[in-house]
Amino acid sequence: MAYWQQLKKLFSAKPKPAMAQSFSLTVQKITHISEHVRRLTLGGSAVRHLPQLRPGSCIRLLFESDGRPLQRKALQEEALLERPFTVRFCDTDMLLVTIDVMLGGHLPDGPARQWANQARIGEDIQVKGPWFSPALKASTDWVLLGGEVPAIPAIAHHLEALHPATRGIVAINNSGMLENILLSKPVNMEIVWNNGRFATLPQLLQNIPRPAGSPAAWIGARQQDIAPLSQWLEQSVGVPEEALSITAYDSQTTRQVFQAAS
Repeated sequence: MAYWQQLKKLFSAKPKPAMAQSFSLTVQKITHISEHVRRLTLGGSAVRHLPQLRPGSCIRLLFESDGRPLQRKALQEEALLERPFTVRFCDTDMLLVTIDVMLGGHLPDGPARQWANQARIGEDIQVKGPWFSPALKASTDWVLLGGEVPAIPAIAHHLEALHPATRGIVAINNSGMLENILLSKPVNMEIVWNNGRFATLPQLLQNIPRPAGSPAAWIGARQQDIAPLSQWLEQSVGVPEEALSITAYDSQTTRQVFQAAS
């Protein structure tokens, strides 16, 4: 079964009860990086027990089924809202974890964005993780990064982790944003901002320049776009299946219920 088919099966399956393991973190600092980026620094003793936590790993913020931040231990069998975020920075000595929450854009605000807009220092929230995103395949001729607005922090991490000589394209569907964000990148990585030219991320990706050679790709897309994008990237762009990573971000609905997973 192809990777995109596995993802489709995962997200289309009905939630099933599962053991939940969560830990509490407290908002320590809130920084307004730009109009569209709110940086939250979370801390707590739980970080001490997560030595594998590192920049680029993924944690999930947990919310009640009505969208309120979960501020109690998750129960063993409980339907919760989970929202994944890329760890931008972490300090296991100071017990701090930093995430960036994207605000605005064309996708509807879900519980995480609503919470980030209202979060206060000292507020607690339950978190799960970390999980690790697969690294981009190194033995490729060029790299393609693409995504919707919520995927920008993950794209920023991938850009920072690339070898300085890497060449490729970054395509970001930033429709609804009033500014393009400054991203640190290798000199030969070209960033293409949609700026309202195309209606969807797939349309943007189909209209970007493609360097010659075999690519590796990381894409953060809407759930409904995963299957067609995976097929197009493999068949039309020539991304080998083992060099393709595609992750589901915000769906078109404001809420999507996931069962708490261990």
